[in-house]
Amino acid sequence: MCANLGVRVRACVTAQLQRWTFPNLAAPYWRLYLMEGPGAEVSWKGKRIMLSPESAWLIAPDTPFGTALRNPATQCYVHFTLAPGVLVAPGIYEVPLSQEMRRWHGCAVSARTSEAGGIAWLALILGALDYLPLGSLSERQIDPRVQRALEHMERDLGAPHTLESLAVVAGMHGRALIRLFRKETSDTPMACLRARRISTACELLHHGDRKIDDIATAVGFCDRYHFTKTFRKFREITPAAFRALRQGLQQME
Repeated sequence: MCANLGVRVRACVTAQLQRWTFPNLAAPYWRLYLMEGPGAEVSWKGKRIMLSPESAWLIAPDTPFGTALRNPATQCYVHFTLAPGVLVAPGIYEVPLSQEMRRWHGCAVSARTSEAGGIAWLALILGALDYLPLGSLSERQIDPRVQRALEHMERDLGAPHTLESLAVVAGMHGRALIRLFRKETSDTPMACLRARRISTACELLHHGDRKIDDIATAVGFCDRYHFTKTFRKFREITPAAFRALRQGLQQME
């Protein structure tokens, strides 16, 4: 297990599912599912996987999976993110639902304060992650100059970052920074910035109620047109359609 996972809980919901049919729920955050009965299934790479209530189910970020429901079922789902440097391959992971995890789930649901609930949800997530196959999570070790530039971006994604300003932070010339970024991340500095902006926008769209225009500004786009164009390029869907997925989920609860 990586030393610093940087877990951030985004949503914790228990819902009675009457319908749960979506062709693709890929998103840039983790999902943890606990089922209180049989009936729900997911599909990935042409395979159907029944979500047994005897297990916990982890779905890695950017895993393109579909969902279906054979009969109504109660589902607990948790959305969370890990530190940007923690890497994992897309996939659906079945992990044992231990007695300790069941206990933490009960504590989370019945917690009287947000602080106690937050601790319980975090313990549940860490318990599930601990059962991942050895080597599933890895920690990206990158050049400190690239790390400085990435951290500078992350502190304010809405700022007007340029190659020149990032090069100053890294202490390098712009062209040298591009070469180093490609070596360390397989992408350019500005491409990394766009990817982080779109990932953050996904979280804001799904886990908040801010207007799309406000989200576009918050993550550094000059207007909604350019935001939508870039979002569609990365996610193959518009921001409005991505938000509608959340609304569709809520209507099925």
